[in-house]
Amino acid sequence: MITTLRHLFVDSWAGRAAALLIFLAFIGWGVGDVYSNMGTASSNEVVRVGDRSITPDDFSRALSAQLPEVARRIGLADPSKLPKGEVEQIARQTLQNLVIQNETQLAAARAGMMVPDDLVRQEVFAIPAFHNAAGQFDRSIFNDRLTRIGLSEGKLLQAIREDIASRGLLQGMGQSVVAPSSLTDRMLSFDASQRVFDLVQIPFASGVVAAAPTDDQLHRFYDNHPQMFRTTEYRHAKMVVMTPDSVAKTIEVPDDVLHRLYDFQARTFDMPETRTIQVLTFTDQAKADAAATAWKSGTSWDDIQKKFPEAAAVSLPSVRQSDIPNPELAKAAFAAPSDRISGPEKTGMGWVVFNITAITAPHKTTFEQAKDGLKTQVQTQEAGEALQARQKQFQDAVAGSSTLEQIPSDLGAVPASGTLDSNGLTQDGLPAPIPGDAALRQAIIHQIFTQSKNAQPTVINGPNGTAFSLLVDEVHPGTLKPFDTVRDQVVQAWTADQKRHAADLRATALFNAAKAGTLRKAVEGQADASALRQDVAVSRVHPDQSLPQNVLRGVFGLKPGTSGMFESPDAFWLVNVTADKPASAEDMKSLGNQLSDEYLQSMRSDIPVALNAAMEKAVPPSHINMALYNQVVTAAAPAAGNEAQ
Repeated sequence: MITTLRHLFVDSWAGRAAALLIFLAFIGWGVGDVYSNMGTASSNEVVRVGDRSITPDDFSRALSAQLPEVARRIGLADPSKLPKGEVEQIARQTLQNLVIQNETQLAAARAGMMVPDDLVRQEVFAIPAFHNAAGQFDRSIFNDRLTRIGLSEGKLLQAIREDIASRGLLQGMGQSVVAPSSLTDRMLSFDASQRVFDLVQIPFASGVVAAAPTDDQLHRFYDNHPQMFRTTEYRHAKMVVMTPDSVAKTIEVPDDVLHRLYDFQARTFDMPETRTIQVLTFTDQAKADAAATAWKSGTSWDDIQKKFPEAAAVSLPSVRQSDIPNPELAKAAFAAPSDRISGPEKTGMGWVVFNITAITAPHKTTFEQAKDGLKTQVQTQEAGEALQARQKQFQDAVAGSSTLEQIPSDLGAVPASGTLDSNGLTQDGLPAPIPGDAALRQAIIHQIFTQSKNAQPTVINGPNGTAFSLLVDEVHPGTLKPFDTVRDQVVQAWTADQKRHAADLRATALFNAAKAGTLRKAVEGQADASALRQDVAVSRVHPDQSLPQNVLRGVFGLKPGTSGMFESPDAFWLVNVTADKPASAEDMKSLGNQLSDEYLQSMRSDIPVALNAAMEKAVPPSHINMALYNQVVTAAAPAAGNEAQ
């Protein structure tokens, strides 16, 4: 977000400091110092880096800024709809970024970098947001702006001082990296060069069967392929299954805990009017006028951002008026009608053009209305640890119950039983109602059909922290159907097998002929000549989607002048590579630029990764408080976590 916001200002130290201020304002939206005064210093830090601490408040602010941004990038208007796995990944990356920031400050300190007060003062005085109408720094405006965004003067000065130190240490790093042309040329040649070949497809169904099968041939085929003519095997099993979801439902949560959580999240439950706003901010009024005109003509939000890349584009989902650090924008946005482009409006941060895409009326959720959701939130958060804690009890219960009928219900183990086949279908052809997700269902079905009948049940660890135990008490093996009842099926299967064999013989003969000459000569005068495709050209970036993957791989594995024979589920394929062809000029230009940029970015990204590894080796992070980490993640996106469960 800070990169986008920097479009507001000139590329100077003052501009960077202004962007830093707005960035701090954005990450502070809706997040108070809710974790302060929690106890001792050690209990109020998620991670310690040297003598610096990352507090829950630091982590919460950063994470609360990242979730809406990631949601927007993947097309979600509501961050609470993010899958749990995505939220956890964002949280890990956010915490890692905070660690890097602190490692950088420690490295700057070890290098003896001191930021003079005068330099900090110059940057603060240069921030346009603190200027009056005459363009000069105004202390009253400065105080008012900081009060509005809930930022203390000391916190701002510290952030600017650390930003200057970080820039001094890292600025320009990696900019001198150049992608070697020899490597990019080799990569381009590999991906864009074309392979030219002739091709013949011989479908199995095109094989010719000389005569109808005799009874002896059918009986022999029936005897040699009994698996094709058996009834389905069914097994009856009893099972008990423990999942985080089943365990969560058994966790008791006292009302006083729910009341504290309700008070903790009071801001969520007592909502004033909120609006979803799309904002473009310009430093130039003429550009803002042009953007307003284009946007009003029907240009989409995505397209308007591409058309005016110099603008700072921000999407603000469901924000309160008090959340917006730009007071002029806040006032205008909450007075504007919905679904109408407004502006340009002159503000202290530039000219803004905006659209109100949604308005939610004020509403308050009472404790009784929120109680069930809060309970589910706590249960979900504690379910994983509870499941692990109950594993020993589960194992003891299974060991003491050979029939799995004495498993205590308060463990959260769900019982189930039924008859099913190896595909998990009942005798009615419906999916068996096995508890759990698809991965767990598959693991249980596999165990049912590998476990011996009446074998002593044991606890088996399933996917994603689950556990289950089962008893196979009935096996109904498939039986060979009498020949007379499946004679028509045998005829069809024998015929298909003979056709495939005939197609194989024909393809092999043509392949041998092609190896001795070319595929074109091999099919001359043959019925397959009409199926010959000549001078087919493909590259790795432009494959022929009509060809099977193994054929495409085979084409690039053959040398010019050689032939290959490949098999797909329904045909044989004969290929004769005739030439290598240089990449097209269009591909060379577009792919060349893309490869060079991607490789350059990759090389540049490796530098801070290596630097970070070196800094972490010098001062490893310590005192990681996972309980506090999980609490922050759950509070930042409780609905996402619940929905994922």
